[in-house]
Amino acid sequence: MKPWQKYLMIAMVTLLMLYLIGQILRPKAYGIPITNVVYRLKRHWWKTYDIRDLSQIDSVVIHHSLTTSGNAKAYARYHVEKNGWAGIGYHYVIGKDGSIEQSQLLKTVSNHTSGENTRSVGICLTGNYDIQQPPPEQVDAAVKLIRYLQGQLGRQLRITGHNEHSSKSCPGSNLDVKEIENRVRNTAA
Repeated sequence: MKPWQKYLMIAMVTLLMLYLIGQILRPKAYGIPITNVVYRLKRHWWKTYDIRDLSQIDSVVIHHSLTTSGNAKAYARYHVEKNGWAGIGYHYVIGKDGSIEQSQLLKTVSNHTSGENTRSVGICLTGNYDIQQPPPEQVDAAVKLIRYLQGQLGRQLRITGHNEHSSKSCPGSNLDVKEIENRVRNTAA
């Protein structure tokens, strides 16, 4: 074996080990893997979001994307290019299949709910829940994610819809935030 082949083999084995360790240590919200896409999303070239202490977080605000499909990458692009924001406004995006993407660090004060950003975590469910029904697996993932966040932060969080803080219909008339809150409160830790 030539020296360069030996180094290539070592590099490949190292990458494989790092990948496997990452899969083992990957955070899970009660069994649902959370995919961290924070550093893969579009950001404004010079604007940045403020940072907060995690002790400031006391609530979760639930949103819907007002689209029939999408993901954190699409929403980040829209928020930066169309809204002129520093990055995506949501901390988490939940797909219709129940997949969870972490799109901002919890310490980031992002733009998702005017007047509530410093104290809340923004969770967006992909879909237009004024005209669609949310899939049960997506609602289940939201419940599990909020329970996970409460465990990570060590306290119960207030759970509201975006419409409780603005005149918007978000998270839609078909997404029952009170049902999510009741399920979070009644789920065994």
